Amino acid sequence: MPPAPPRLLPPIPPTVRYVLACGLLALLFFSLSSLETTTPTAATVDAPLETVVPVPELDDRILALAKDATHEQRLVLEAEPLRHLLGKAIDVGPTIAAALGCPDAPVPVEQVRTRLARMRRQWLWYEGVLMQLSGPHAGHPIKGHSIYEATVQLADGEHVLAAFSLPPGDEVRAGSWVRIEGFLLKLRDTSYPQTIESAPMLVGRAIQPDFRDWPPVTAIDPALLATIEDASYLVGEKVWHTLEEDQTAALWHLAAFARDTATQRSLADWRRLPVLNATDVHQKLIDGTLPRGSPLRVFGTIVRRTTMAAPTNPAGIASWTVAWLQVRDYGGVLVPIWVPKRVRDLPLRAPLEVRGHFYRWFAYETVENERRRVPLFLAADLDVYQLEVDKTMKSVGLWVGGVACALLLLLFWSQRRTARQALEHSRDMDARRRRRREHTSAADANVQTSGES
Repeated sequence: MPPAPPRLLPPIPPTVRYVLACGLLALLFFSLSSLETTTPTAATVDAPLETVVPVPELDDRILALAKDATHEQRLVLEAEPLRHLLGKAIDVGPTIAAALGCPDAPVPVEQVRTRLARMRRQWLWYEGVLMQLSGPHAGHPIKGHSIYEATVQLADGEHVLAAFSLPPGDEVRAGSWVRIEGFLLKLRDTSYPQTIESAPMLVGRAIQPDFRDWPPVTAIDPALLATIEDASYLVGEKVWHTLEEDQTAALWHLAAFARDTATQRSLADWRRLPVLNATDVHQKLIDGTLPRGSPLRVFGTIVRRTTMAAPTNPAGIASWTVAWLQVRDYGGVLVPIWVPKRVRDLPLRAPLEVRGHFYRWFAYETVENERRRVPLFLAADLDVYQLEVDKTMKSVGLWVGGVACALLLLLFWSQRRTARQALEHSRDMDARRRRRREHTSAADANVQTSGES
């Protein structure tokens, strides 16, 4: 029988092999269970994500002069607090109004009365029928401006009073639907030309013609989008207009369409649509073969975000969010996304998968004074890009776990088979030794018997 080959390592007992196999399997399952979906982290950069908007600072000492505890006090409109707020509100546009915490919906008048101490000096807005308009009156704190006053009846029958600085347009007349906004000064009573009790008094910048809300927009109107003029690259043309300057029916229509149809396409349907990149889509945008309103996906990292209160519009849009995405597949340039709602809680440099609609071309200047012309998109929301690694890793874990269990069973079977063969070999060797001893004993007995004879 040939000798066994020399061992490189000492023999491992079966018990130790079982322990090592179980430890290896436990380590494998622990590694699979420790895998988690990657979440974006905020990168450290110089510029903050949310643009810091300076807001006017109010003088509480002056505003404390406005009294409304009694009917007699509510009949009086104190001049000094009024002048103070008129001067502060003259520069409040939609962006500053959003920074002041302008609510997305009008605060019920009854709620203003019951929470008056908390709501004083807040920026509020209402819409309704213009009942009375007066002015211009003298006494404005800024030279060249006058004071205008208005009384608006809301849809629920309540009234709101307002004082503002800019002269109303010709379309603003008694009986028209208007919007007023401003700082809440006090509650007021009037006895002429109509009796009003405890109505909120707002002090703002202007009164605006408003619109009755559209029904949900579920189809794109190509004729309306055809009114967009963005071919000229000259400064001052439509292509340079910011969101505040570009409040048109085409913008409201496409924004409402993106918002009202956001749930009609599933994520899987969206991911079958093209992606904004410099190789496939850019030339179609240049040639005009990609119609306005076409759905596209935009992958990028968000570098800046601004929120503004929406000016009057018939689409029922209360707030806007302007996001700037750095799109690597589009030459690394910044691409603007306009969202018809207030978007919060996005970390800086978060990877986004925006599901938007092409609106028009947009021009801007970089910090290096370079002019850029990029496509502008409207989207219902800003969605963080999800790799969906949970499903993938679950499938991988099931396969790896199954293979590991099969290997472990194979190892147990192999060890059991080896142990059984070793036991059989040991028994066979014992039997051989027994037969050899018996044979030797018998031979010795025969030799002894022959010697005696």
